[in-house]
Amino acid sequence: MVVTARVIEKLKNKDEQTFDQIYFEYNDLIYYICYSFTHDKSVSEDLMQETFIKMLSSLDNYKENGKFKQFITEIARNLSKNYVTRVMNKEISSKEELPLEDIVSSNDSDSSKMILELQGILSAEESDIVILKIVYDYKFKEIADYKNQTIGEIQAKYYKAINKVKENYKKGGISL
Repeated sequence: MVVTARVIEKLKNKDEQTFDQIYFEYNDLIYYICYSFTHDKSVSEDLMQETFIKMLSSLDNYKENGKFKQFITEIARNLSKNYVTRVMNKEISSKEELPLEDIVSSNDSDSSKMILELQGILSAEESDIVILKIVYDYKFKEIADYKNQTIGEIQAKYYKAINKVKENYKKGGISL
């Protein structure tokens, strides 16, 4: 869904159908971002809801430039970072492996099967990058910003991961 100035105006006017479309489009991504920080399903669901509430209250700050996904994911990241800092009082670690089967809403979906197979082949960081790129259609720059790494580092890790998947596929290890 392309979020235009008209869509933003509908959201500001509390159009429920428009909000439902935005929610449907972004809820899995927002949950995944929150979960990547908290590693807690219940807290991530709460933070996801809080993200959408904050998005609605922050629409006046959004400048229509075609970067709505970046706008809403930044809200989710900030809320998650604040939660981790305030409540859990520990450092955010990207090295912990995420149980990706909890992140995908439907166990029967093609995305879910692909994610579970990737998890068995790739490291946690590689699978994060591949999932953000393929499933959530992030650009390398967006992933680099999210991971606080350079675009070159992300691209190198992505292509290395893709080569791992190809090799595993050739050996019959996965059925993508």
